[in-house]
Amino acid sequence: MRTLIISDLHLGSLSGSDLLRNPDLRAPLLEDASEVDRVVLLGDVLELRQGPLRQAMAAARPFFEDLGQGLSGGDIVITAANHDH
Repeated sequence: MRTLIISDLHLGSLSGSDLLRNPDLRAPLLEDASEVDRVVLLGDVLELRQGPLRQAMAAARPFFEDLGQGLSGGDIVITAANHDH
């Protein structure tokens, strides 16, 4: 089983430092994800310390939609860290 491990995305950051909001920057990661059986998001996936959950989820939604399509039946495992409280 091939696994891609990613950490510290901080999706929904108010500072705009969560670069995967940009489709052009997301594309190479999604290409890699399409070649594995499982993606593990190893903590700090969302930035929940800077603003409301609704805003972080809205900013993260395109990434998760693209990731789900790219995996085409693979597994996504998410672990929580200090910014995911």
